[in-house]
Amino acid sequence: MNPSHQVSISSSSGAPPETAAIRFMALLPAGWHAEVGELGEHLARLVIAAPPGTTATQTTEIAAGILSQPGLQDWQLADH
Repeated sequence: MNPSHQVSISSSSGAPPETAAIRFMALLPAGWHAEVGELGEHLARLVIAAPPGTTATQTTEIAAGILSQPGLQDWQLADH
């Protein structure tokens, strides 16, 4: 069974969290999958299924890299 990790992203820019969640999921590496856990006004919580052996730290590093991509720079990792 693949480990799952929750990642929360937030933005104060007013950008729709639905769009950010879709962009984020589209940029996940091969073998990674995500589902939207919750959407708020400036927040998206995603449950990420990672390859076996993936740690929470590795998941956070992947998420941070995704948030540096065009279209997601206004978003950052948020506390759970």
